[in-house]
Amino acid sequence: MRYTSPVLVGRSEEAAALRAAVTRAEHRRGGAMFLVGEPGIGKSRLASEIAGHASQRGFRVLRGRASRAVPLRALCEAVLSAFRRTVPDEEQLGAYLPVLLRMTPDAPAGVPDPAVVRAEAVLRLVTAGKTVVLLEDLHDADGETLAVVDYLLDNLAGEPVLLLATLRPHPDAAQRLADEAAARRVADVVRLNGLADADVAELARHCLGTPAPADVLATLTRIADGVPFVVEELLNADLRAGVPPTVAAATVQRVDALDPACRALLDAAAIFGRTFPLDVVAAVADVGNATKLLQEAERAQLVHGHRFRHALTADAIRGRMTPTARAALARRAARATEALRPNELELIAELWEAGGDIERAVGCLVRAGRHAAALGRFGTAVELLERGQAMTDDPDLAADLLDALAAVLPLAAVVVPADNGARAFALGERLQQSLTAHHRPERQAAVRLAQARVAAVAGQWERGLDLITAAEEPCAAVVKATLLLGLNQLDLLPQARALAERAAATGSPEIVCEALEVLTRCTRGHDLAEARQHIQRWLRVAEEHGLAAWRLRALLELGITDKYLTIGVDTLLAARNAALDAGAIVILIAADLHLGATYLVRGQYDEAAKHGASAGEAAEKLGLHALKSLAVAIEAGIASLHGNRKATDQALARLRDHGGSEEIWSYSSAICALMEEQHDRALAEFDEIEKTVTEPRILRGTFYQGSRLLVRVAHGLAGWPEYELLAASHLAQVHLHRTYFAWSRAILLGRDGRTSEATEAAREALDLSSGLGLPRHLGLRLAGPRALAEGWGEPLEWLREAEEHFHQHDVPAVAAACRAVLREAGAPQRRRRRDHGTVPAELRRTGVTVREYEVLRLVVERFGNAEIAEKLFLSPRTVERHVASLRVRTGQTSRADLIRYAGPLIEGTARM
Repeated sequence: MRYTSPVLVGRSEEAAALRAAVTRAEHRRGGAMFLVGEPGIGKSRLASEIAGHASQRGFRVLRGRASRAVPLRALCEAVLSAFRRTVPDEEQLGAYLPVLLRMTPDAPAGVPDPAVVRAEAVLRLVTAGKTVVLLEDLHDADGETLAVVDYLLDNLAGEPVLLLATLRPHPDAAQRLADEAAARRVADVVRLNGLADADVAELARHCLGTPAPADVLATLTRIADGVPFVVEELLNADLRAGVPPTVAAATVQRVDALDPACRALLDAAAIFGRTFPLDVVAAVADVGNATKLLQEAERAQLVHGHRFRHALTADAIRGRMTPTARAALARRAARATEALRPNELELIAELWEAGGDIERAVGCLVRAGRHAAALGRFGTAVELLERGQAMTDDPDLAADLLDALAAVLPLAAVVVPADNGARAFALGERLQQSLTAHHRPERQAAVRLAQARVAAVAGQWERGLDLITAAEEPCAAVVKATLLLGLNQLDLLPQARALAERAAATGSPEIVCEALEVLTRCTRGHDLAEARQHIQRWLRVAEEHGLAAWRLRALLELGITDKYLTIGVDTLLAARNAALDAGAIVILIAADLHLGATYLVRGQYDEAAKHGASAGEAAEKLGLHALKSLAVAIEAGIASLHGNRKATDQALARLRDHGGSEEIWSYSSAICALMEEQHDRALAEFDEIEKTVTEPRILRGTFYQGSRLLVRVAHGLAGWPEYELLAASHLAQVHLHRTYFAWSRAILLGRDGRTSEATEAAREALDLSSGLGLPRHLGLRLAGPRALAEGWGEPLEWLREAEEHFHQHDVPAVAAACRAVLREAGAPQRRRRRDHGTVPAELRRTGVTVREYEVLRLVVERFGNAEIAEKLFLSPRTVERHVASLRVRTGQTSRADLIRYAGPLIEGTARM
């Protein structure tokens, strides 16, 4: 018979505090509790008692146990336990579901996740309902696990979640985390001490079913020191033979009473620590019927499932082996694990280290470091590097580890925590000293290149260039090209491009992708078509070789390039969907930001707001402040385009808080001034931008130049020289700027009396601006009065369309200005119909104007353009432009598709 207490003894005060925490979580006042105590003190027993209590109250309990050998093990186990119980709520998890799936130890490398993204994914999972997250042995957790726990601590208030963690009271990272959390009042720490003598007596009574004899009780109180596990272990020894002096002796005594095959199984299991993989252990012990033998050990109260009842049990079994026997058994365990569980590289490295084979241990850490970094676990990768360096003073092995880390850093610069670059530099410096001492100059060049790569990620361009002595190899060439491009100097572009072309011609698939990214950046400023070709090749290489992260980045860059070329959103939407499917959260945010900006230009403000808000919310939650500022810029842009000065200034104030640039500030303020018909103020704001922009414009995507030129030309402040300078620049390939340039050219031609040419330029501007917002209607507003005065184009029609647009979007100042010009021209005034707002909501969201809706109704009734023109008193060409705009706004590729799409929306609405 094996003795264990059926009830919890001596922990009433602590249990009451924990039950109160469960009650608070039930009322959405979540938090965290840390149970701190020495081994055997009863942390796990108390935690299990509370978990059972919570389960009875309808909580789901997610459990995990930390392990030094398996990064993220505790969280991975907790996540898997959630997935085993219920189907995950995909609506709540969204793009974070793939992130959770990538946390498993055998997850394939591909898309790296920033630590904060991983933490948010876990938070979304645990907050989906009433949950207790029980993480045991947190003192064995890796830095990645502790980072996620720290994030959870700060985000559980207001959630139905209790995080319960057990750890030992040692001055390590986990204890510091607990103390700091308690100091900022996001967690409580419960410290467990030894049981009082009376509690020891009660525990013994519950174990034995009868009060313990006085002599036994005296020995228990003297030896056990109030530790419940030790009390139970001593009671489970042979009491008739006398109480053994130590818990280790008691454990060994019980092991020796087992069958030899069972003892061999336990010896092999103890090599792995408290938790062990049964299939590997059976292979190491060379026994059959491992499950049956495990049941025998469980009846002896030595194990529970695939783990020892306590870490002290495994320690006692290992302690009875000689060092030589332990090392031999560890080597056998390493070979068996490599054969059966080849992905558990950190565990294999620990086993080889315990077996005395340092070279193999470090080799495993090299592979583990590459895999961890490819998953975005850069903290773990650095820890593995440092652990490998602690094992050996062989500079070649240490250099391999640094190479492994540095080679994968460029996969996602936004993923790399700021301190990792500094740590990698420091490690590199130590390596250089070691290599110098061992006279290994050939390896020093490789280490310098690795450090240069880290410098490229960290944005330390000059430092990185100082480290590269030669750039003959493709890897060195692409690193140097990246560093040169980072300096942002026009005269260095040819050199950067030549280096990238060399790397793209001869490098590995990863290097080719990296080089093509550099070439994209080199060429986008002056040739978007060539840049697009580089991206398409980059995408093909990534897809052919299964490089998931590079593929997603290529899709995003392709979408950005198409946005510049066409103001289209299809490619960006494809990139967004791919990022959503892959759980690439940072790329998803970036895609939303570019979509928001594009919809802003297209005049589809609801869509712009939706994507901007989605990106802003995610960026703020994840602490990505630069991306958050761009989301606020979209908000400011929407407010400014409606002429809402108060909302614009409020958004700009928030933008400044988030570190937004003066360029965005001045541009939004200038556009708002235009919408307020304060053109002098707008011109002054545009001039402010010119003062703040100092970078070479060929290397950056300036977005204000076209609108600034148009306003200056319309007010007679700019002529042909300024127009020709910009029209001949790289900006002329950008659809947005081409539209503004066409309007500017039309006004300049009209001013010169070249009316037919001015009319043709205006037609080009109208064609280019079909389906756009500000670029079209600002052009109509500014060109209309000039064309009216000089006798070219269709100014009355333009001004009517502009008035309709600005009226619909509640920009009263510009709408009134358009009406004033029409009135002065003697044009009949349109009486605003009461049914002005009857455009169906779905069409309004796409930006369809009332005039376009009038055209659309007749299109659906299958009238031709000439008939529609006659009915609405428009020119056929104007109707043609409206139909083209409707197709763009609604995403339909043909007139027939437009009729099929709009028919159900129009059916049942009142005739206008």
